[in-house]
Amino acid sequence: MPYCVMVRNAMAGKSLKAAAKNFGCNGAARSLSVIEPDEMTTSGRFYESLGLYQDLPTSKNVQRNVIFCRHKAYGVMVKPLEEYDDEPHVVMVVTNPYNGMRIIQGYTYAFGFNTAYRMSGNQAICSECTSVPFERNDINVSLLCAGTRFKAKWRDDEMAIGFPFNQFLSIVRGVYATLDLTEPNEKKAEIEARFKEAGREPPPIQYNKNYYTGLNPK
Repeated sequence: MPYCVMVRNAMAGKSLKAAAKNFGCNGAARSLSVIEPDEMTTSGRFYESLGLYQDLPTSKNVQRNVIFCRHKAYGVMVKPLEEYDDEPHVVMVVTNPYNGMRIIQGYTYAFGFNTAYRMSGNQAICSECTSVPFERNDINVSLLCAGTRFKAKWRDDEMAIGFPFNQFLSIVRGVYATLDLTEPNEKKAEIEARFKEAGREPPPIQYNKNYYTGLNPK
């Protein structure tokens, strides 16, 4: 099974463990260091032969900057975040650009401006959203790739964000802290309704307040 399909299944509530023999995509297995990258890949010749890049120097540049996990892994475990007893290494969210914006706003509130997002439109779930945040210990954004959009059936309006678990609570707190200043009234009402549907008390929310309309709370 391709790693991105494992992630898709985990987001649907399923828990999976996979070793090298279970991977249906060698690109993901290499990114996660479940198998060793071969010279054909690291040299850029494989992807240049596919026609993904205009020439070999460009392909070599891309491969030189693609981040692989720098350890030998036996396998991976993916499952819904709430089902982990031990802390996971990486948290991944696939969502629409609006929610992606809010996650980045929460991150920026806590950690400041990120100048190092890395993306190429390829190896999205495995490298851009797993290996990159794991190896760099920082958030990364992906617009997904053609392979995962086909295999995992993501919608055209979806994107992905991966970040180390050690940033999770700070990002959540940042999203809460910026709620009043960034969300319009209709979004605030939706947030309150979702909290109530989940049987949880919503955080204090101020209506008629955000930074882009100049409105003040009543």
